[in-house]
Amino acid sequence: MKPLKRNSMKNLIGVFVVLLLVAAAACTDMDDYLKYTGGKELIYTGKVDSAHARAGSNRVVITGLLISDPKIVNLKVYWNTRQDSLILPIERSAGVDSLAIPIALPEGRYNFELITYDAVGNASVTVFESGSSYGMTYQESLINRPIKAAEARGLNEVQVDMYNSDETALFTEIIYTNVADEVKVLRIPSDVESVTLADIKNQTKFSYQTYYLPEETAVDTFKAVPQIIGVSQDITTTYLKNSIRPIQRGDAGTGKWGTPKDWLFNSNITNQDGGTGGGWSWDDSGVFHFETEHWDGAGVSNGKVWQTFTLPAGTYTISYETGNYGGGQYDVYELVVAGTELPDIDNIGTTLASFHGTPGGSLGGTHNLTFTLDEPTEIATGWVVNTGQNVYLQFRSVKLVVASSGF
Repeated sequence: MKPLKRNSMKNLIGVFVVLLLVAAAACTDMDDYLKYTGGKELIYTGKVDSAHARAGSNRVVITGLLISDPKIVNLKVYWNTRQDSLILPIERSAGVDSLAIPIALPEGRYNFELITYDAVGNASVTVFESGSSYGMTYQESLINRPIKAAEARGLNEVQVDMYNSDETALFTEIIYTNVADEVKVLRIPSDVESVTLADIKNQTKFSYQTYYLPEETAVDTFKAVPQIIGVSQDITTTYLKNSIRPIQRGDAGTGKWGTPKDWLFNSNITNQDGGTGGGWSWDDSGVFHFETEHWDGAGVSNGKVWQTFTLPAGTYTISYETGNYGGGQYDVYELVVAGTELPDIDNIGTTLASFHGTPGGSLGGTHNLTFTLDEPTEIATGWVVNTGQNVYLQFRSVKLVVASSGF
């Protein structure tokens, strides 16, 4: 091996000196903080990992993990800009320790600082978390998931249809009494829109309430005030006769025109076939039918078709379904009145419920007439009709329902 030249030796010595100076300077910078710590070296304890401030009911629960540093003996939590705090003694295990620290707090939003300490007071770096406490203000804002309908489908079966729920709603519970007099609790997920109570005790109500989670990671659920729901029940056949399509004729005729079976009517509607028919026809398999005499003759004037019966106290809906209709001028009243007869068309007066159909309005579809009786009441319900020339009016059905209560 050839000996190094003199210049090469000088270069190596220069590099070595520079490295020594850099190292010395680095050590001076690294140790410079000691003049601020009284010459003591800083030692940090292990911090809280995976920390969360989870929302609760008049509380916040601090959660986290202690993964490293077995020397930790205390955890201090600050909030309210360090005006409030708590110290939690820590007993480390050989593995990972979980934290769940409930802090009772009034409703509001809070910022927290989490610092761990070892036995000689060495602190960890500060962990910052924010969380909310929910209370009465939030509780009072909650509403139950709206119910679209609760209708009896049989003696001991009720179908409950619900509207979409709020995105923070977890589920809705329905509580009812079954046929064995047992209290049943049915939990309905937020994405289910319809449920059947297949064994509900007849003529009973049910209660329901919706549960909420204010935040996805919240530790407490909240619930709206429970509501009592009455079940809508179809009682058409209990009180009304011959009101469901096809409507039966009540006269002995065999032609198109007749009179409706089991319904009261005045002579003004029997304007067909020489005064023997009217109010019913075989059209559409059998319907209530008012029409101008022979189509181009005189119209119906103050024609009436009705039934009368007594209902107990309660809330009811009578639904009138229109069939085919057309032509010129007409006035149609569908009425519910107290008493045994319908009023004249030019003096309708006070009603329990009514619908008025004219060519300028909407006679088509189904019209729901809802009314409430405070005591048992005899009522009359049906049609009062005026028509001009070239008019026909058909009605397919009349239904009676005990309306739901408690919505």
